[in-house]
Amino acid sequence: MWSLLGQYDRTAKNSYFGYVLAVLVAMETFNKSGQNYKVWMCALVLASAIFIAKKAISAKSLLGIATVFISLFWILPIFNSEFFYNIDATFMLLHSALSLSVAVGAFTYLKN
Repeated sequence: MWSLLGQYDRTAKNSYFGYVLAVLVAMETFNKSGQNYKVWMCALVLASAIFIAKKAISAKSLLGIATVFISLFWILPIFNSEFFYNIDATFMLLHSALSLSVAVGAFTYLKN
């Protein structure tokens, strides 16, 4: 049955992948305004979304599926250089939401 955090082994180790990804995304909020967003960061977030989707589906986690949908916004800077160009409410909201949802995932459905 699907739930917010999914079904996972509560005694398993927390996910270092989740820790690292959450910190990297959070660090991007300290970017300088008025410069293009890094394509490697977009690629990292999108590749991570594939792994998160796999883990979320196997754990039946609604938060994991929501995290994947949030990650899809990182397609936009690849095709539109103006997206994430300035640090505004959209930039801060999306980075915060992704960072927090991955961090919660590190303690729940992303556990090893």
